[in-house]
Amino acid sequence: MTAVQPADVLIVGAGPTGLSLAISLRQQGIPVRIIDRAAAPSSVSKALALWSASLEALQGMGVAEQFLHEGQRLKALCIGDGPRRLATLAVGEGIDSPFPFPLLLAQSRTEELLTARLAELGVAIEREVELVALVQDVDGATATLRHAGGRQETSLTRYLVGCDGARSAVRQALDIAFEGYTEPQTFLLGDVRIEGGDLDRRSIYLWWHKGGTVALFPFEDEVWRVFAMRDGDASNGSDPTSLEELQNAIDRHGPQGLRLREPSWLSAFRVNERLAARYRVGRCFLAGDAAHIHSPAGGQGMNTGIQDAVNLGWKLAYALKGVGNASLLLDSYEAERRPVAKAVVAAAAQKLHLAFGANKLMTFAKDMAVSILGNIPAVQRKLQVELSETEIVYRDGPLVALAAHTRSPKRTDVGSRAREASFVDTVTGEAKRLWPYLSAGRHSLLIFEDGPPSLAQPGLADGAARSLQVLRLDGRSDPGGEVRERYRLRGPGWVLIRPDLVVAARGDGGDFTKFQSYVDQVLSAA
Repeated sequence: MTAVQPADVLIVGAGPTGLSLAISLRQQGIPVRIIDRAAAPSSVSKALALWSASLEALQGMGVAEQFLHEGQRLKALCIGDGPRRLATLAVGEGIDSPFPFPLLLAQSRTEELLTARLAELGVAIEREVELVALVQDVDGATATLRHAGGRQETSLTRYLVGCDGARSAVRQALDIAFEGYTEPQTFLLGDVRIEGGDLDRRSIYLWWHKGGTVALFPFEDEVWRVFAMRDGDASNGSDPTSLEELQNAIDRHGPQGLRLREPSWLSAFRVNERLAARYRVGRCFLAGDAAHIHSPAGGQGMNTGIQDAVNLGWKLAYALKGVGNASLLLDSYEAERRPVAKAVVAAAAQKLHLAFGANKLMTFAKDMAVSILGNIPAVQRKLQVELSETEIVYRDGPLVALAAHTRSPKRTDVGSRAREASFVDTVTGEAKRLWPYLSAGRHSLLIFEDGPPSLAQPGLADGAARSLQVLRLDGRSDPGGEVRERYRLRGPGWVLIRPDLVVAARGDGGDFTKFQSYVDQVLSAA
């Protein structure tokens, strides 16, 4: 067994969550090591949907443009029963984001783009490397790693993060319970080409008929992903599926006139709805599918994992650089992200049961609900906003408590996400968007003034100043008052925004008391 030099962070698992975490840490200058037991990236598509909050995170990683160039923007969700189309729901309606739409892109391609970005930052994935043992003490973690061929290595690291999926070796080594249940039904999946039916490749189709449901998602190269629930007894759940079985499901339950051909992936699986009892043990953390898994309904699994990564990434970086109260920062990760995952798991299960409910009474109720409610714009907007994850609010944890958030927070209150707006660069006269400025990886302080500079910038030690960028907004830089309105300020005031685009603190006038309390715990030298 050989030993290597200590690494600041060892990331176990090179899926979208692990890659996003590695990128976030490297952008903060933190040395990382990322390993994966697989010999090569997966070639199948797995997760497809990237929602608005994840696209915002990808902009911060410097890769959003590549994703937008390659992905398929969705415009509608079409719902029907046999020969009848019940409703067409506009996708993206009501989402307040620089990216007010979901994007479909195969997970395999998502991983390729993130891997390329990580390589630009000087890190390569170490493949065929498996975690086989893990111990830790107050100073760090020691991982025993097995390489291809059987060679074992002892890796010392200050922090370790398990991003290694539903069967997480890290979670098992930490003896963290994976609480939840397995759905009794078996589901079928196929990535296929489809002839007939006059399908719109910018739309998702959710169709039910004769006691069953199918869902169709478009993505790359004229391929569609088809989901269906297996007909018959649950005892055949482990049997592989076939193109014929999937075609039979389409014929019985789906839109009429569709012929499936050229399958590139066929699978039969059961859905788990599970949540890790803890996200942190000492210097080890869980993120992504290692911490939460659920049905694919809503397409939020990969998105929730990416946002776990950007939440944890800057906090680990600060702890490693000696900025802020490390205990407070790292304790806030589970307090903020686990309630989000709990809500996502519950909502995904609800959507699965609603969409695939098979009895006649349920079908009648769905037809009525979709026909009436599905054509009400306000109902459509509410669903889209929920799926986009842009309206998530962190209500608990030591970080949010520093700024004493309100009982019923609105967007741009403490714990909620920042908003996009446009402002004028007073030096060049150029119109700029706020979001790229906020996505620069540092805390951002927006100071709103009514006239010439009137609010004194609070004093900061050198370490805190390096972690903060300041943008003053007055009648010249915000001539129409758009930014002020977007952040709900009537007069002078300020808003502090975290690197993960969450509002950290805010105040009216020149009272920077809450700002200073936050700085003392988060931005000052430890």
